[in-house]
Amino acid sequence: MTRRSPHFRLLVAILSAVGLHQAHAAPVDQLRYRRPVAVDASGGEDLVAVRIDAEVAAATESGFPDLRVIDGAGQEVSRILRRASVVKMRSVRRSFPVHQPRLKPLPGGGLEIELTIDPEKDPHSINGFRIETPLRNFEQRVQVHRLDEAGIWEPIGSDTLLFDYSQYMDTRQVDVPLPQEQRSPAGGTWRITVDEPTIEQQSALSEVVRTLEGSAETSRKEKTIVERQPFRIDSIQAWHVDDAAEIKVADGVERPIVKFRVEEQPEEKRTRVRVTSDRQPTTSLRLSVADRNFGRPARVEAPPPATRNREAGSRPPQVLGSARMHRIDLRGINSEELAITIPESRFPDFEIVIDNADSQPLEITGVTALGPAYEVVFLARPGKAYRLAYGAESAINQPFAAPQYDTVAIDAALAAGKLPLEATLGAAEEVAVVPVERPWLARLLGNPWLIGGTILLLAVLLGFSLFSAAKRLDGGP
Repeated sequence: MTRRSPHFRLLVAILSAVGLHQAHAAPVDQLRYRRPVAVDASGGEDLVAVRIDAEVAAATESGFPDLRVIDGAGQEVSRILRRASVVKMRSVRRSFPVHQPRLKPLPGGGLEIELTIDPEKDPHSINGFRIETPLRNFEQRVQVHRLDEAGIWEPIGSDTLLFDYSQYMDTRQVDVPLPQEQRSPAGGTWRITVDEPTIEQQSALSEVVRTLEGSAETSRKEKTIVERQPFRIDSIQAWHVDDAAEIKVADGVERPIVKFRVEEQPEEKRTRVRVTSDRQPTTSLRLSVADRNFGRPARVEAPPPATRNREAGSRPPQVLGSARMHRIDLRGINSEELAITIPESRFPDFEIVIDNADSQPLEITGVTALGPAYEVVFLARPGKAYRLAYGAESAINQPFAAPQYDTVAIDAALAAGKLPLEATLGAAEEVAVVPVERPWLARLLGNPWLIGGTILLLAVLLGFSLFSAAKRLDGGP
């Protein structure tokens, strides 16, 4: 086994201590702002979701590592951060078959179908019927009645035309919708009347009668065969419409822009729009343009930060996204795309560069930033007060690390479709941050000049040790 030098082991120990120091997270009492969370939690412990607004987003770091939920005693509460969701209602049609219908042919050529629906098995108001038939190319009128409490058949809506026009187009209608304003209670006895359930259809075959005298044809009669086809019904289904809740990720929201400035660069044939943001999460920048009928390539750049040894202008900017902006409005042709999509960014400044070539510059009238909405979800107990603590103190040299919580209960509730209670944020309050007195070792390890000098000294010692070992090997037998 190779023997390690004591100087090498000391170097590894110092570097490990420096790494641990850099990864250490600052305490919660070093967060500058507090905002109360107003929620109406009744009963037992329940999920609560609070939307992160622009004020909180502007004061936090990327990824929100310095955003915590605390209770009245100042203790941290387990939370998760996710894209904000909204509940959207959609109509869902649910059908069930009607069992044991009773048929009665009418003397005048109609057909009555009576059916009974058990309200205990199907406790929903009926919104319509579907008559399944294998036939094609037909027209049939039906009328729906319902037996009221007095034993009188009450008509529900007007006649409905069922049809299939397959010989012309794939168009088919076999549903009998009931009027929404005449909503009937669940269950009951219904009657569907089919007017003239026999359909006359012209056959593809024709009968031709020829009269001959010798070899000469004296007359010809052509007769078309008409087939009478019964209106065959395979089954009848009743259906109703339910309102189903669907949880979807919320659409992007507009993010505030502090200011923007348009600069024309005729030599480069470009227009630069310098945008100052409020460090909001941004995924798209959209321009407002007064011109019509144009198309220009454009890109979004992030200016490189200035360093101690070189200026920001000496390094190339970072291109975040590009697109071809256009607006076409000509005789019914309308198309517009003025947004440039970028990865989620929280830069304080953006630049939109528009290549004009030999065309005149566009008249830029405004800039809109779009970004995702985030929310914090946690478990709240009734009778307890909760607050958001956020905003890392800039005087702290060490960064905030993302918290690692036990969120099994929250994840299980959200996976089961549990809808959190919506909470609101109160006014922000800035609290006094007491500087943390770090131990002497932490202060010592935080000195970059001392660390650099120590590493250089140990490197020299390590090189001297290697040189001495090489001399001993040369002097051996």
